[in-house]
Amino acid sequence: MKSNLKTIDDAFIVHYRKLLEIQKNVFRECKEYNFDLNSNEITQAIHDRMSAFWDFHVYNAKQILDRRINTGGADFFTETCLLFLKAYFEQKYNVIVTSEKSLLKKGNSMRPDISIWTEGYGEVLAVIELKVNDGWKGKNIMAHLRDREEKIKILYPNSYFGVIAFWNFFDESDLNLDWRNKYIGLYRYDRHDRHEKTNGYVEDIMKSIELTLPAYLSKEKETVAV
Repeated sequence: MKSNLKTIDDAFIVHYRKLLEIQKNVFRECKEYNFDLNSNEITQAIHDRMSAFWDFHVYNAKQILDRRINTGGADFFTETCLLFLKAYFEQKYNVIVTSEKSLLKKGNSMRPDISIWTEGYGEVLAVIELKVNDGWKGKNIMAHLRDREEKIKILYPNSYFGVIAFWNFFDESDLNLDWRNKYIGLYRYDRHDRHEKTNGYVEDIMKSIELTLPAYLSKEKETVAV
């Protein structure tokens, strides 16, 4: 039997501290990785990370601690998507991919979940909003997202705007909805954990962003020119 509380809890602490170095190594390798946007591997990686997050936090809260509310996944979803989008776009283009950065240099303004900028934060090229689900806004979520896009377009008229939801709340049959090119939900929630995939993928959003990026931003083209 372990002698004191420190030795009892040490395994958790050591494991938790190791996560930072693991994350650094993952990000380092991703920055060198040859991504294939036709394989949908990024969507699967995001799904696997979110599943791992919920496997710990949901079961820890409900089965061990008897906590009556789940740990929110929104921040972890943002960080997960940010990791892969940042690794991909900064590897291929002369851009900065960041999160929660104000769209205005002075004063308060919107801070998108993910934004892609030209070097030196001169211009916003793309904004990606991330939602685990439709949240407390419910049926008003689309009005909220369209209002957000309009405000962003006032500041940066040529920027791309898209939304990624983990649990799909978009109406894929809506002909007025730019499904897959602008709005995607990854999975259909099922309370019995039989979550079906949609036909929308994070890679679809990434391909749409690429279509809007000026050619001069490509690092590959820059290398060829030299």
